Amino acid sequence: MSLPQIVLDAPTLKLILCIVGGLLLIAMVRIIFLLRTNSRLRDSTAKMEKQVLTQHQEILAVRQDSNAWRGELQRMFDAFRAEFSNRLVESEKRYQDIQQRQAAATTTVAPVKSFAPPPPPTSAAVLESPVEPVVAPVPAITIS
Repeated sequence: MSLPQIVLDAPTLKLILCIVGGLLLIAMVRIIFLLRTNSRLRDSTAKMEKQVLTQHQEILAVRQDSNAWRGELQRMFDAFRAEFSNRLVESEKRYQDIQQRQAAATTTVAPVKSFAPPPPPTSAAVLESPVEPVVAPVPAITIS
């Protein structure tokens, strides 16, 4: 079985030319739309890259600020620790000095019996002072 041959007359060629021309036109329109979409995507990619770069710079700035703050706190803590370490050493030294003074005072000073003269005799007149009579309060006057 053989296939019938296509007759190449003018109307058939015209129909084939219209179909090929239409397909070419559709392909060109598709290419134009793809180029526009590609251009938009390139623009949005550039914007995204700028945004990523800006965010990266902000992150680096925040990290630098954080490190500076952390370093400042560490320096303050080290100064605080050194100051109170010195104060502790001085306090311990004073405490040791006080302990040594107390030990020296108790060992060098022997208990001495003090012979104080007896207290002077008190006279009976001084002990028996005259007692003043108690005065009764005056009652309040009521006015009616």
